[in-house]
Amino acid sequence: MKFNNVDLEKVSKTLELLKSEPDRAVRTIEVSGTWLIEPSEVQFVARCRAESGEFKIEVDSPSFLGGSGSRPGPMHYCLVGITSCFMATIVGVATEKGIKLSNAEVKGSCEIDFSKPLGIVDRPIVRSVRFEVRLLGDSPREVLELLVDEAKERCPAIYSLRTPIEPQVKLL
Repeated sequence: MKFNNVDLEKVSKTLELLKSEPDRAVRTIEVSGTWLIEPSEVQFVARCRAESGEFKIEVDSPSFLGGSGSRPGPMHYCLVGITSCFMATIVGVATEKGIKLSNAEVKGSCEIDFSKPLGIVDRPIVRSVRFEVRLLGDSPREVLELLVDEAKERCPAIYSLRTPIEPQVKLL
C-alpha cells in the first residue's frame, strides 16, 4: 500500500531489518563520469546505477564558464539533489507520522559567487541555500511546521551542508 506515494510495506520491511542489523543502513552510491575533451554540446557525462539499471546524466557549464549552457550545470544537479532529498525526507516523515498530504512542492535556490572558481578572489562560493516548501493536507500549519523542522534534522543532504566532510581525492 502506498501512502503519500511511499510504499509502506517496503519501508516497514527495511525498518524491521535495520532495527536488528543497524550496520546495514550504511550504503554507498557511486557516480562515474567523463569530461568530453572534443568539442561537444555537452561537457560531462555521468553514469549512475540505480536498482533498475544504469542511466546517464549530461552536464554542461553555463556559457560564462566556457560551456554552451545547453544542459543543467553542475550546481543545478547539486541543488536538485539537495532539494529532492529534503522533499523526500519531508514526505517520509509525514508518512511515518500518518500525516496525509494532498500536495507537496518545493522551490530550492542557492546564491553562488563564482569569483573563487574563476581564480579572481578567495571568497565563500555558496552564499545561501533556500527552500520554499508548500504542503497541503488536513493537518494544521503548526503540525506541518514541526514536520519540516524534523525533516531538516533528518535529511542527509542538509546534514551534508551543515557538517564539514573533507572529500578524499586520489589521482589515479
